[in-house]
Amino acid sequence: MALSRRDILIASSVALFIPRFGFATVPDWTALSQEDTEPPVIPESLTAFKDQPSLNQGVLTGYVPFGTQAATSDEEALAKKVLEAAPKNCPPIEVALYFHDVGQGKYGDERKPYITAWPVRWNPVIVEFFKATKLQPSGDTTAWCAAFMNYCLMIAADGKTLPAGSSPRTKSATALSFRNWGKETKNPKPGDIVVFKNVKSPGNGHVGFFLADQGEKVLVLGGNQFEGTPSRHTINRKALLKDGKVLKLHSYRTEEQLHV
Repeated sequence: MALSRRDILIASSVALFIPRFGFATVPDWTALSQEDTEPPVIPESLTAFKDQPSLNQGVLTGYVPFGTQAATSDEEALAKKVLEAAPKNCPPIEVALYFHDVGQGKYGDERKPYITAWPVRWNPVIVEFFKATKLQPSGDTTAWCAAFMNYCLMIAADGKTLPAGSSPRTKSATALSFRNWGKETKNPKPGDIVVFKNVKSPGNGHVGFFLADQGEKVLVLGGNQFEGTPSRHTINRKALLKDGKVLKLHSYRTEEQLHV
């Protein structure tokens, strides 16, 4: 039976509201199963500044978005647009993929820098991630992998009812706060959480989203992952050794809320 124009329009409008993760359009995990190679982008307005690690001091009281230098009003305004466009009511990895896409220029070149830590000045987007934790960050290189994970969990849950028994976000900026989150799995799938421990600094580590098992390495989509020269903290896909000299795989964590 031929569909009327009205039926087609209704079907099309419904499809627009189906989340792309796991429903209408499943992410191309094969394409995503490779490490990012492009260096992070720094705004032209910041290129005059040199990295000055010695200036990393001061607590961001009340989350006022400044580090050693305040972001400009234009940077604040664009950061707000980047944050407001993040998907909600979706699997947490879809939030992370959105920010990754921002860095890949899929929402315009002017937004690409907003997934990377800036030299001297604070990136207002990264400061916002810490609102999902109880920590007020200090300096411009405060580790933010766990803040990013908590933010993805928080935004993904906005507007939806989590499955019964779901674990709350840790609200901690410490990566190892996720070492007992959910339940451990030996067979992770894209969207699960991967936790690393730091053997040189007990109590520290790294956390991100699992993308692929690469034998001796695991491909991780996460925040505060280093890339480029000079090294920047950014949101990217990075292959990390399971048994590295500093980071070692702790566990894979899973839960229904990560996939529905």
